[in-house]
Amino acid sequence: SASAINATNGVGLVPENIQLLGGPNLTYDQRLRLEYYNSTVIPPQRIGWNVLYDLPFGRGKHFGGSTGRGLNALIGGWQLASIGSWSGGNWLSVNAGEYVFSNPSLGSGQQLEFNYSGKLQRLYFKGDFDPTKASGIDLNTLEQLIPVDRGARAIHPVGGSFDNRIGVPLANGTVRQTAITDTLSWNPRAFILGPSNWNVDASVFKNFNLTEALHLRFTADLFNALNHPVDPAPNASTGLQDLTTQTNSPRIIQLSLKLQW
Repeated sequence: SASAINATNGVGLVPENIQLLGGPNLTYDQRLRLEYYNSTVIPPQRIGWNVLYDLPFGRGKHFGGSTGRGLNALIGGWQLASIGSWSGGNWLSVNAGEYVFSNPSLGSGQQLEFNYSGKLQRLYFKGDFDPTKASGIDLNTLEQLIPVDRGARAIHPVGGSFDNRIGVPLANGTVRQTAITDTLSWNPRAFILGPSNWNVDASVFKNFNLTEALHLRFTADLFNALNHPVDPAPNASTGLQDLTTQTNSPRIIQLSLKLQW
């Protein structure tokens, strides 16, 4: 199917020669290479880390080093553990219904923020939308990247009516409007690097020796400890990133006690 040969999620189907523009006679190996592109689920860079740190409070530490036994039992012996990760972002494609006519990628310094459809949005790449409906930005600046003329945009559907249909002359001299989506798109795929993201989880804990045989462990777990927002991927057609939503969970705090005897 057209959706399979033009899939952008890494599960594309090898096209037949009849599905290629111009109808070339390619071998299976040559057609297989047309479906090679970057992984859309594995980021090109990913860093993970973990930390275990003795907090500097209590007897023999930087703070409260000469404290008495009672106070030391309260403030000393605390430890901090943390695990985190940073991802450089996943590779993205434009919508299969849009065709690439020039490189739509934008550097971080070119990504404008403005209101569109009642939401704060970021222009992550040069997509296909009506720039005159934007607000909160100089329209001349925006239209340098997203022209009002749809046919001048970096990506847009083909055809005079922008419906991905082109005129094909028939043997009897008539012209029939024929969908181009049944053929393999010329678009590059997985060529736009998506937004980066990071997260930090942390735990603060302490072991209390109540008696020689009775021990208590207190732990405070903080998931997404810094409550850091992770922006969603941009819309594959408009290139707009909705900044009113985040893909991460909010900070979650879990308290626990463990008693051993």
